[in-house]
Amino acid sequence: MRKILLAALWTSLFALAGGDLDEVAPEVPAESSEWSQELSLYGWLPSFGGTLTYDLPGNPDSPSDPDAEGKSSVLDNIDVVFMGSYELRKAKWSFLIDGIYLGMSDEQSVTVDLPLNKTLTVGSEQDLSAWLVSGYAGYNIMESSAGCLDVIAGVRYFALDLDIDLFLNNRDKTFSPSSEFTDALVGIKGYINLSENWYVPYLFDIGAGDADLTYQAEVSVGYRFNWGNLLATYRYIHYEADNGSLLKDFDMYGPKIGVSFNF
Repeated sequence: MRKILLAALWTSLFALAGGDLDEVAPEVPAESSEWSQELSLYGWLPSFGGTLTYDLPGNPDSPSDPDAEGKSSVLDNIDVVFMGSYELRKAKWSFLIDGIYLGMSDEQSVTVDLPLNKTLTVGSEQDLSAWLVSGYAGYNIMESSAGCLDVIAGVRYFALDLDIDLFLNNRDKTFSPSSEFTDALVGIKGYINLSENWYVPYLFDIGAGDADLTYQAEVSVGYRFNWGNLLATYRYIHYEADNGSLLKDFDMYGPKIGVSFNF
């Protein structure tokens, strides 16, 4: 997957340098001194991989083995998903904020019959919530009828909270481990025009701070309408952190479908 994304980025640089895509791409719009805005909303079907101090709901692998890489599709455990972005652009400058919220839960219980008509109920409930918010400022360094390329810099905030409730009959015990990361980012963002309506947006960033390493890559296929765009995207987000926190390494990835409105 990483090779495909890198190939897409190299292709964009070649195209913007004057490749054959000029023949089918629309004309370059005149630089405007007015602010333009774009609001995007997405539906995402994410999966997770990596190693956490505590297991994710729905992950069949045991977290007790630090060398085991747990991977699971947790679609059945997701309760709430929100994903959207807002971009503001004027001339060569742009500002982008992107947000993701995930809420997941799972529960298990077992009831055992005991002598003297007594029973023993043992169970657990897990609730996981994650906020991931990225903000960027961008500057356009290349634009032609083939597409455009911006350099971007910004910051990403990632908060991961896990509530675990263990109960034995009427007694219960709650654990609430969490992790927060704020990391500085640099990257590139842009698109390649395939025709007047079809285009390929892309974004890549990499950074560090509270996390040892984080990076994100996404590539889309989009179609332009007068009112906005339809997008089919694949997104990959990676985190690595020191031992001692809830997060050791974490991957969130999957396809998403979105719609953006221009105004």
